[in-house]
Amino acid sequence: MEKKPLANLANVVVRGGNVDGPKKNVNLATTKNDPKLLKRGRDSPPNMMMAQKKKKNSATKIINNDENAVVFDPTRTIETKIKNIKISQKIDYLPLKKPVNNKQETTTISTTVTIKAVKNRNVNIKQKQQPSSPKKNDNKKCKNPYINWQDYYQPPKNLPDDVIDHDRTQLENINSEPIYAFKIFEYLREKEQSTRCQKYMQHQKEISPKMRTILVDWLVELQQTFELNHETLYHAIKIMDHFLMNKPIKRIRLQLLGIVSMFIAAKCDERIYPIIEDFVYVSDNAYVRDDIIEMEIEILQVLEFNLNYPLSYSFLRRYARCSSQTLETLTLSRYILESSLMDYSFVDELDSKMAAASLLLAMRMKHLQWNKTLDFYTGYNEEDLIELAGRLNRLIKTKTKQETIRNKYSDSVFFAVANIKPLDDI
Repeated sequence: MEKKPLANLANVVVRGGNVDGPKKNVNLATTKNDPKLLKRGRDSPPNMMMAQKKKKNSATKIINNDENAVVFDPTRTIETKIKNIKISQKIDYLPLKKPVNNKQETTTISTTVTIKAVKNRNVNIKQKQQPSSPKKNDNKKCKNPYINWQDYYQPPKNLPDDVIDHDRTQLENINSEPIYAFKIFEYLREKEQSTRCQKYMQHQKEISPKMRTILVDWLVELQQTFELNHETLYHAIKIMDHFLMNKPIKRIRLQLLGIVSMFIAAKCDERIYPIIEDFVYVSDNAYVRDDIIEMEIEILQVLEFNLNYPLSYSFLRRYARCSSQTLETLTLSRYILESSLMDYSFVDELDSKMAAASLLLAMRMKHLQWNKTLDFYTGYNEEDLIELAGRLNRLIKTKTKQETIRNKYSDSVFFAVANIKPLDDI
């Protein structure tokens, strides 16, 4: 039986510690081609131009069918202007030039031109016969006026001799920002210490870790429905956790928090983000437009507009590139890392460490070894990550009712990495 996704978390009822499913469901897979989600195209520029063209053609037809219609004649105004022009009787004639003998003039011009041409040719021949004098600036090399930005690259400090300088190999790839990449991730490693999330369920009276798991599972399906980037999903969950860390919330508003967190993250990370009406529709009209706007204002005020968080997904991609991992290994580590989003016990872990532990577990499952390159670029050695990687291994071994992520990574597009057997013991 196919699993129906959650539409309204307000229908979740907690009875004796167990969480029942929702009373009303909306299949998000069918909303992808829904006309309500495509309403933004009605007012697109091409459609507006077609409407104006039809309006112009209809106006022309009305004039042609109307016998009493007055058509503007531009020749009338020209005729009246010509009639009003007065020609004066006094005419000033220009003085005429004296007649010239054309044969005599042309012959004199041709003879002078030929004489000058012969003289110039003789001068050029003499200059070629004479030896050229050496120029003063021949010994000076011409400097290149163009600056090569690759010359300004500096390798990372304390780079071991047996570790490949990954950023130097990417100097031709300007999209990877090779000059700044190492410093950027150094900055993110420092910032994640100050933006680290703390456990918050002890301050929440109406929600539980199980309800958070259900919400995250629904947000993953929402990310697939709207075809959003993976960074948007990680960013939305980070915004949601930081809000819950700073302010308690009622159970009936938990889904609204998840929707608006995804809305804010999409504004930050997407080129074209879903509109408010799309989120209202996928929530089965549990909320209205004003609810989303008010919740957005509340989130921004609680977080004091601090929305820039280091994401574990960004760290994972960096580590995989520096160590030249295959796309299948990277996808397996993404499956492990994305599964950890649903587990509340990982909420206070550092994002860089979560990414490194996910990559370590994926490499162990693919029978690969941790190396010195990963030691340098991640900042963690294998002993630092063993305990966290073991927790992640137990997580993917445990079967749950929320299987959106498992089904997502069971597809051949993601190399069916969810079907790879976890380790018995790491």
